[in-house]
Amino acid sequence: MATYRVAFIGCGGISRAHIGGYRPCKRTEVIAGSDVNPSQLEKWGAELGISALYTDCEEMLVKEKPDIVSICTYVNSHCELTTKCAQHGVKAILCEKPMALNMDEANRMVEECNKHGVKLAIGHQRRHAAQHQFTKRLIERGELGKLVALWGSSPGDLMDWGTHVVDMMIWYAGEVEWVMGQVDMTPIERNRRDYLNVTPVIGYLKFKNGAAGVIETDLQARGVFSNPRIQIRGDKGEVEVMMDGGLKYSSWDRLNWTTPNLVYQDAFHLEIEDLCNCIEQNKEPLDSGREGAKALEVLMAISESARLRGKVSLPLDQKMAPLDLIAKEGNLEKK
Repeated sequence: MATYRVAFIGCGGISRAHIGGYRPCKRTEVIAGSDVNPSQLEKWGAELGISALYTDCEEMLVKEKPDIVSICTYVNSHCELTTKCAQHGVKAILCEKPMALNMDEANRMVEECNKHGVKLAIGHQRRHAAQHQFTKRLIERGELGKLVALWGSSPGDLMDWGTHVVDMMIWYAGEVEWVMGQVDMTPIERNRRDYLNVTPVIGYLKFKNGAAGVIETDLQARGVFSNPRIQIRGDKGEVEVMMDGGLKYSSWDRLNWTTPNLVYQDAFHLEIEDLCNCIEQNKEPLDSGREGAKALEVLMAISESARLRGKVSLPLDQKMAPLDLIAKEGNLEKK
């Protein structure tokens, strides 16, 4: 018998990736789902053979009493749903990225889960992937030497794909001290996820360890941008790691690239195994809410720098979404 009963809030496309992570985990069993779209909910239940289906997630939480909840909705509901689940006594929450619309929401999510003893993980599952684990070990063993520079590319907007790239850069290089950024704020419409997705964007990050980082996003770009990656340079060597794929690395004394043979596993499955371990060992997930908030803070700081036209130090004072403020101040958003 499985140890943890799992319920879903949001039964759209990304929920299938979460399901793929739960299926091979012997400690979990998906028992219920909730979605405000009845037809989508029924289709999801039929695919998975699940009959406990609800259009009201609170009713599901009360009746089914799940141990773990996967929140697979749009970002504009993440804060409300995370706090609601925490208040209903779940043990753990896996919330999709981006974490929240602004820092005020992100902080509330972390605080509410801490208050109720709930393990909160954010959907930055790539931290668990083999190529990123290998890169992290290279850095920790000192094979790259002192980190000097990082460059990350993203094919999508800053809040969508950019959150993965920034999260990985922080995982590799540590805390960010200050940020400068620029965004292209042409007249735009708010997307169905309830945030303004602008592109291209460029962000310059200065890490506390002295390394510099650059993230570039361009929704229309081709070539290198269509296959997101991070390049990391130290004073002894460098590595290029694909966000979804392999990696190659080299030391300055050998000047030849090495491609390791890695055993790849589904990152969602590894993320869920880690979440179960965190419940049992009372520790924070690798992609915890606290770590998710750090990534969101950098995303917000890039936009805040564009708004203020200058360097922005962290922690970020602005708790609202800077892009919203830019659009409002410049009367840019289409009505």
